[in-house]
Amino acid sequence: MNHANVGMLPDLPNTNFDVCIVGAGFAGIVIASELSGNGLRILLVESGGFVRRDFANELDAVESVGWPRVDDQWLVRNRIVGGSSHTWSGRCVPFDDIDYELRPWVPHSGWPLTPTEMLPYLDRAAPYLGIDRSSGYNGEQFWRIASRKRPVPIFDEAMLRSYYWTFSRDPIQRGDHIRLIRHLPHWIGNDVMLLTNATVCRIIADEDGMFAKHLEVAAPDGVRHRIGAKIIILAAGGIENPRLLLCSSNYRAGSMGNAHDQVGRYLMDHLRGPIASFPLVGTQALRRQFGHYRIKGGQIFVHGLQLPETVQYNEALLNTTAWLEGRTAVDDPYNALKRWARFRPDLPADMISVLYNFGLLARGVHDYFIDRNGLPRKIEKLLLMGMCEQLPDAESRITLSDKRDQFGLPRARIDWRVHEPERQSLRRIALATVQEFSRLGLPAPVPEDWVTNDLPLPYDFRDVAHPTGTTRMGNSELTSVVDKNCRVHGMHNLYIAGSSVFPTSSHANPTQMIVALSIRLADTVKQVAQRT
Repeated sequence: MNHANVGMLPDLPNTNFDVCIVGAGFAGIVIASELSGNGLRILLVESGGFVRRDFANELDAVESVGWPRVDDQWLVRNRIVGGSSHTWSGRCVPFDDIDYELRPWVPHSGWPLTPTEMLPYLDRAAPYLGIDRSSGYNGEQFWRIASRKRPVPIFDEAMLRSYYWTFSRDPIQRGDHIRLIRHLPHWIGNDVMLLTNATVCRIIADEDGMFAKHLEVAAPDGVRHRIGAKIIILAAGGIENPRLLLCSSNYRAGSMGNAHDQVGRYLMDHLRGPIASFPLVGTQALRRQFGHYRIKGGQIFVHGLQLPETVQYNEALLNTTAWLEGRTAVDDPYNALKRWARFRPDLPADMISVLYNFGLLARGVHDYFIDRNGLPRKIEKLLLMGMCEQLPDAESRITLSDKRDQFGLPRARIDWRVHEPERQSLRRIALATVQEFSRLGLPAPVPEDWVTNDLPLPYDFRDVAHPTGTTRMGNSELTSVVDKNCRVHGMHNLYIAGSSVFPTSSHANPTQMIVALSIRLADTVKQVAQRT
């Protein structure tokens, strides 16, 4: 990989590329990696640099006018080489079959792709995510893979089912998730130029508005440059992708790709928050059963809960999951040991934590090395957390604000909508958990007040950095922005990558699907490049 700062652009021998990718996060870096070594001149453009800068952070500021969202944009998206891999939780899971389906109770649902079509790309995504298995581990299959007996008693799957997520492991840095910045030298060859501190301001089309000719990029000092490319791919995230299109004119119908006013619409995220809580006393075995599991090879899974598809069909609910989450106590001995390992102990408090909780540490050795479970932590609260998909709603959207950024470009105005079916789905999984745990003799959670009394969803259910659907995929340009190959309707050479193309959001964390679709898009671009 070659690297250049935007200030070096005038001195580069050639600023016309075969492929230009906007955004060096998961989508952009994976596409660049897949295209590298195919005889193409590739440019990967990143607004940030290799370290976090206040100037880049300020470019992410938004105007939020809908349901309350997380204020700190660094927790939502990272304008830096490596993108949101700097802050992601590492949780991976493929979409369920029902997520691809046209569901009558979910308006605008249905993908133009099938689970079977996506399976090989999910498998190819695994090395980029630091996981060994990309799918096929839910239900009874998990216990076969883990070489363990399924815990009894067993849920009535007409009410509730077990569900499993896996977590990224970085082979370069033990104990951490994949951070893309560490892997660039291994994944990307010298046919890729990484251009940093280069903020794309707009896309410039030809006079017919059907061919994206140039990118206009700005250096931090405001100096503008033009970069030409035969193929342009936007991989800047669920907020920036639509914002860039809205800031760009195609001479025919106003904003680029927006002939039918679809750009920025159908904004979805994931509502996540507490739906019930458990007493701490007597839940030790429950925490082990619904905790972390390490299987052969070291891959980590966590055991949770899901509303079965039959419940979703019969009650017109959304895909919803739940899991146990312990709030770690201040004197947790494992956190104390971590600080010691990093040569930053908090003396004498850490020494007291280790000595006072020595029994917990001793049990942890057995749980981790013998039972291959997660480490038992000292917690002060045990919650049942819920997370659900959202309805695709055309009025939940991103538009351009009257407020401007440092380059004079309109900021993103976010009107995020929350709907009654989401509240009903979260409430339903809470009540199902109480019912099934009580029936099976497990410690039953106490539902939150809004669940018990059927009250409105609390405002502390916020987004979880998964902006989705704002340049959605579909067969008709009347109701979507890109086709099944992620090409912008009406444009010959403009493509979009990332969660902004998802027609529906599932309950699933989006990174695994982002990477799989990025690999698929790279295959498409290779074929197009060979023809042209």
